[in-house]
Amino acid sequence: MRAIRKVLASIRNADLRFSLINQGDKIVVGVSGGKDSLVLLYALNLYRKFAQCDFEIIP
Repeated sequence: MRAIRKVLASIRNADLRFSLINQGDKIVVGVSGGKDSLVLLYALNLYRKFAQCDFEIIP
């Protein structure tokens, strides 16, 4: 779980610093089935539950 927390923290920090995700955004995630893309998809889904805005993830 520590690794997921680090990934979530990185996503949150990047979003806050650069305003990457806005209300109503649709985020397309390329999923190859590898560990890195699956972790990103999982982490973005978790982040969506706690983010200040509502956005959609499209795998």
